[in-house]
Amino acid sequence: MEFTVENDPASAVLTVELASGESVRADPGSFLSRTAAVESDTSGGGGGVTGMIGKALSDEREVLETTFTATGGAGRVTLAPDEPGDLTRLDIDDLGAVKVQSGGILAWTPDVQKQTTANEAGNLFSSGELTVLRLSGSGTAFLAAFGGIRSERVQPTDPLTVDEDHLLAWTDGLDVSRTKDSSIKSTLLGGEGFVTRFDGDGRVWLQTRDPSLLRQPSA
Repeated sequence: MEFTVENDPASAVLTVELASGESVRADPGSFLSRTAAVESDTSGGGGGVTGMIGKALSDEREVLETTFTATGGAGRVTLAPDEPGDLTRLDIDDLGAVKVQSGGILAWTPDVQKQTTANEAGNLFSSGELTVLRLSGSGTAFLAAFGGIRSERVQPTDPLTVDEDHLLAWTDGLDVSRTKDSSIKSTLLGGEGFVTRFDGDGRVWLQTRDPSLLRQPSA
């Protein structure tokens, strides 16, 4: 399986070259095109927080996934996120488990385990999500961002504080806490914004644009 990111960073598209019998999984709304040898099937994805409870708390698309499989020969599928921006590759073998905000994952290989889990960041005023996605196991996944993607290192002696509206993903195992910050105004509610602090040893991914601005209805 080979991956190519094209049209980055503003309008990134992922091309996946599949050998016969290989599969890749993706967000069900990400499909652009596929060659004749590739078949697709959309179904419910991995387990939730506690089965149906987890599914009820999650966005409908987060518990669905489309599997693209090359049958009878090599094939190609192209995928793109809903929002304009960049893609970045995560190698779960090297990083360990990663938690991703709703809508932040575009595609992943079958050996990546994807589940909904409680959002300990608690950023209900920015993303509105009670749950996030947890990626574990091994293999490769691709994050999708609104705007560019920044990867920030967190060290025990150097914690990181981020604006929640730009938070995309973080390695599992980081200690997460949340506070108000009067210097940040909530784009959704017009009041004080929130920041999330990460302590420990790991990595955080940020998107350089605020998705809530794109999703706000026009006056």
